[in-house]
Amino acid sequence: MAGKFQSIAGRVLVSHPLQRDENFCETVVLIHTHTAKDGAMGVILNRPMGQYLGQVQAEFCAGPLTGVPIHVGGPCSADRMALGGWKFAARGPAAIRFGISREEAEVLAERGEYRLFAYVGYAGWSPGQLERELRLNAWVVCPFERATAQLTEQAYWKGLLARHRPDLRLVLDSPENPGNN
Repeated sequence: MAGKFQSIAGRVLVSHPLQRDENFCETVVLIHTHTAKDGAMGVILNRPMGQYLGQVQAEFCAGPLTGVPIHVGGPCSADRMALGGWKFAARGPAAIRFGISREEAEVLAERGEYRLFAYVGYAGWSPGQLERELRLNAWVVCPFERATAQLTEQAYWKGLLARHRPDLRLVLDSPENPGNN
């Protein structure tokens, strides 16, 4: 008998150290939508492209969005870019926004309330697909917290696993190819 559906929207998925899918190896994915009917959508948080909106699109050369960093959001719709971001309240969960318009993003940037990003593509799961992957332990579900959201992209994946799954420390600290030692 299947258990009752439980949404993980607003949380992060951390790929298991043994996951070798090149799309998700060593990734942290912020889930912004998750329903039993439609599946799940999120964006990869730790794959920066090393570019900013003002560098790649003329319409962003001036204004409050020029310094917004661009990340690879995931393998779905990799020909599209969406704006998103979050802010942390003093208490409670983060306010997460995705698919926001340029005008709205400019207002949020000017207010300085949201940490904004541009995402090329997204990560998506059909109904039931993510639940199957979770049962197979392909992902570790973690809270989306201010302290860990401020880690560098390079330290984010390992830092979350070390904090929430210390039992995986040996795998985390192992060389990628032990035969090269």
